[in-house]
Amino acid sequence: MTSTAIASVRPYRDPDRTCWLRVGGGAIEVIDSATAAPSGDEIVDGRGLLVAPGYIDIHVHGGGGFDLMTDDPEQVRGYARWAVTHGVTSFLISTCGRDHAEILHRLRALAPLIGKPRPGEARALGFHLEGPYINPVRKGAFDPRWLRSPDVREYEELFEASGGTVRQVTLAPELPGADDLIRAVVRSGAVAAMGHTDATFEQALRAIDLGVSHVTHCYNAMRPFSHRDPGVLGAVMTSDAVTAELIGDGAHVDFAAAELLVRAKGASKVVLITDGMPLCGTPDGEGEWEGVSIRVEGGKAVRASDGTIIGGTTPMDQMVRNAAQHLGVRQEQALDLASSNPATALRIGEEYGYPAPSYAADIVLLDDDMRVVETWVAGERVHAA
Repeated sequence: MTSTAIASVRPYRDPDRTCWLRVGGGAIEVIDSATAAPSGDEIVDGRGLLVAPGYIDIHVHGGGGFDLMTDDPEQVRGYARWAVTHGVTSFLISTCGRDHAEILHRLRALAPLIGKPRPGEARALGFHLEGPYINPVRKGAFDPRWLRSPDVREYEELFEASGGTVRQVTLAPELPGADDLIRAVVRSGAVAAMGHTDATFEQALRAIDLGVSHVTHCYNAMRPFSHRDPGVLGAVMTSDAVTAELIGDGAHVDFAAAELLVRAKGASKVVLITDGMPLCGTPDGEGEWEGVSIRVEGGKAVRASDGTIIGGTTPMDQMVRNAAQHLGVRQEQALDLASSNPATALRIGEEYGYPAPSYAADIVLLDDDMRVVETWVAGERVHAA
């Protein structure tokens, strides 16, 4: 087994210090101070760049012209090659479908990709089922014909079709049968998340008591906060038991509201997501997605027919820079929002999300403006600007 030493880098949590690290067998083996000579079969000059954990996007439907709402493995691989150019080293395939049979087919077709990136690709960690068990009242851009009440037997079939790699399930806890579904999701080892929900404050707290530990794209597609009707947001902001997703583009959520969430939760409980769709990271223009005509302009994608926001168009590296600039957090906290926080939310924080010995060697090297210069996945350099 060969190893590579990356010399002359600065830890993102201690940028005034210079160190080197050695990677091998897909993991970080050693991190040492600059006073010790780096050792490895190959030595790479880190040029004084910041070393930070690779970004983990746990809610993304596509980007760079590639679609994750698909049964085509090449679309996923294309996305995975594009994602590393923006510092993403791991992601969940966020999917749904027109009916149960289509979701089953998509999961079966893509399950062989999970945890098996080819050279030059980010790692698919598993699946995020965004629906179909969500509330039509808060459907967002979902076709209401796709949606239905929770069904435990259906979920167990989906979990089996994924080869046990469903990592997150977004559901509306106020729907009939949701209590049993929450228990089933938790029992399977996946994260139960509230989203696309019209739940009241009391219903949201009950869901948390049942095992919901995460909230999907806070503020978006949920009952709005009011001082007399705090709803899901009230439960999110007052409960330490849940982490909260945030689309940090300034278009889905105004930066002032985003900072309010970070202040209420604490930076360690907020997870940056892109909610990216296939035109994420591409120039403004028009296109089609899942049979719907869309238009990209001004940093957001909207349904051409009525202007409904239909997905994110801002890549993760820009989200991180936005956080550092607009959310009142330190640089290292902005980086954690996209790395250690999502790893913790998925309960994989002892393996991913931090550049330390025994952790996955998924890292980014950044300049002082937090721009991605290099991306490494499993100890292999997969992108260099």
